[in-house]
Amino acid sequence: MDDSSKKLAHAFLDGDIHASWMIVQQHVNEGMNSYYIYEQLLTPAMHYIGELWEKNEITVADEHIATGVCDFILSRYSFQFVQQNKAEKQKRAIFFCLEGEEHYLGIKMVSALFQEEGWDVRFLGPNLPLEYMLYTVQNFKPEVVGISLSLSTQLPQLKDYLHVLEEQKESLTILVGSRIGPSIDTNFILSKSVQFIYSLQEIRMWFEKETLQTNEEEEVIWI
Repeated sequence: MDDSSKKLAHAFLDGDIHASWMIVQQHVNEGMNSYYIYEQLLTPAMHYIGELWEKNEITVADEHIATGVCDFILSRYSFQFVQQNKAEKQKRAIFFCLEGEEHYLGIKMVSALFQEEGWDVRFLGPNLPLEYMLYTVQNFKPEVVGISLSLSTQLPQLKDYLHVLEEQKESLTILVGSRIGPSIDTNFILSKSVQFIYSLQEIRMWFEKETLQTNEEEEVIWI
């Protein structure tokens, strides 16, 4: 972890929104993009806070304060990419955490990146019961659904969500983000529409691939 992330972590813990924003703004002024801000600044800061909590050097109340400030900074930063006038053919995506999953900052960063790429995004937050996920999918009709989980014990629950989603729309892409890492057993997933994502750089590559496929589909050869 570099000094900026640690400094940002302590600003989060102090509940100092102004100092936190100034640190982020400094990196923006230096030309850093959203992937850097999210993955090299905000994420290491929150990981460091998690380590402090595990060592009993801070309380759960401190961690909640830090999460709240980080959430605010993330929302303020990503607001600049909100489009005032949505295009009619704008692609749609929803993002949420499984029921019982409260760690939402990572999936919120992913949803912000989709918004930055011009997608119409609905961020449904943490702890979303399956029936409300299904209701939103049926009414919003997204092309992409992003799901977050952090414990291997949630995999059977994930299977239930995926089963329901795969019955809804053949072209639906499902992105599963997890802090567990690529070592988890995902052999129970047979559908090609489900992809596990372990870093924001993988999201960047997903966008590049998706853009390439779209361009190929729209290409017209004139004779």
